[in-house]
Amino acid sequence: MQALRKLTVGAALFAAVGLLYLPSARAYDEGPVNGGGTVSGMISFKGTPPAPKLFEFAKFPQPSYCSKTDSDGKGHRVLKQVNVNGGALSDVVVYIEDVNKGKPFKLDATEVKAQGCEFLAENGHSTFVGVVRNKHKIDVTNMDADPSDPKTADGVLHNPHGYEVKGSTNSTMFNKPLPTKGMVIKQKLKFRKKHSFMHMQCDQHNYMNVYFLPVDNPYYAVVGKDGKFSIDDVPPGNYEIYAWHPILGSEEEKITVAANGKVTTNFEFKP
Repeated sequence: MQALRKLTVGAALFAAVGLLYLPSARAYDEGPVNGGGTVSGMISFKGTPPAPKLFEFAKFPQPSYCSKTDSDGKGHRVLKQVNVNGGALSDVVVYIEDVNKGKPFKLDATEVKAQGCEFLAENGHSTFVGVVRNKHKIDVTNMDADPSDPKTADGVLHNPHGYEVKGSTNSTMFNKPLPTKGMVIKQKLKFRKKHSFMHMQCDQHNYMNVYFLPVDNPYYAVVGKDGKFSIDDVPPGNYEIYAWHPILGSEEEKITVAANGKVTTNFEFKP
């Protein structure tokens, strides 16, 4: 009986600790926002950005077709993962966590195109990062075909492989082929770890990469080249706000949004 009691207590502790790492299960409710405030700011980068990654087209399928997009003229795909313009950092998602009720949340599915042997996220300013809604869908459409090659005239084979990533660990969320032009993968997503993100890579062309942050409310912004963001109609309250970059990690701040108030929060990233 004592051994059973220890096992029961241990199992309960394990379950309790496990729950701490699961994404919030509380549903978001849409409703009027009284006295909504605005949170805005700037994302900057200090230091020397890392050099772009180079992928040799000849080592991957369809080198002639794929090299038409984003080539350095020397047979390489150039993958620039940290984009800085005059000190401003783009490809960042800014997200206010744990807002459970507020303005309409219209992100039912995130659309991605495999086009020119690149993954293009359709719901943000960037082709490199985007957002997905937890427990909702991602739709991936193949836009590529090469009429000059009989083997790929109907479509260039892509194989989107989605991973849930947290720290140094990752696990497969889906792995499906897209062999023909116009074909669409509709995949429901479920994140199992808190503060994880999704990395989607093509198993056929490893230089095709895109990253997504799961969100549970509409209070987010995808930062463009100017590094600026603004999130409006935020219900008054105390929150944690995150700035996330898939390569550089995340920074967070605590903020207080007063009724009809304006909050300025800036984030600085380093190599």
